[in-house]
Amino acid sequence: MVAARAAMIRQAARYGPSVYKPFFDYMEREIKNAENKYIFSSLIEAAMPEMFSIYDIDSVLFRKRSDVPLAAFELKFISWRVAKESWAKGELLVNGWQFQRLRALSEVFALPLYYFIQVGEERFVMFNVAHVEPSFEYRRGGSARDYYAVIDLKEAIVSKSVEELRDDLELLLGVKPAQTRPFVPAYVRGR
Repeated sequence: MVAARAAMIRQAARYGPSVYKPFFDYMEREIKNAENKYIFSSLIEAAMPEMFSIYDIDSVLFRKRSDVPLAAFELKFISWRVAKESWAKGELLVNGWQFQRLRALSEVFALPLYYFIQVGEERFVMFNVAHVEPSFEYRRGGSARDYYAVIDLKEAIVSKSVEELRDDLELLLGVKPAQTRPFVPAYVRGR
């Protein structure tokens, strides 16, 4: 962490606030958004205890200049330490209650709803909640014991790199992005 901070300070000295300011502004907004979600959830629970469960959808994708949604995404990160045991069995675990409710939501909205899960640093898993047939089981022990949707990885799209991920997203969405050059972040370009 100290080395990363030192590298950021050297970059900031070289390129100025344009390197670090947008990052910190973004993180501040994310913290405020998380706080707002917590306040909303707390108010609902305090006002009407045990009556509601709250879920959110992380991203809704529209084509440019269209009011019709193309797909919705639930975004997750699972550390490799947590995922490796089920991965070795050809499975991925997601919260079972959430999966069931997202599937119901997808049916009501008649909108493809995908999980987009980063597993560790180099694996990405995508699947449409309407097109997989998980088993539902209580798994794990201690505080991690929960009700899980057990996804067979053979029913999912598994990308092993960012390059594969881009190709897989193009296939999934049925589109070809206009940009064919590899994405290079501004801090690498020195802007």
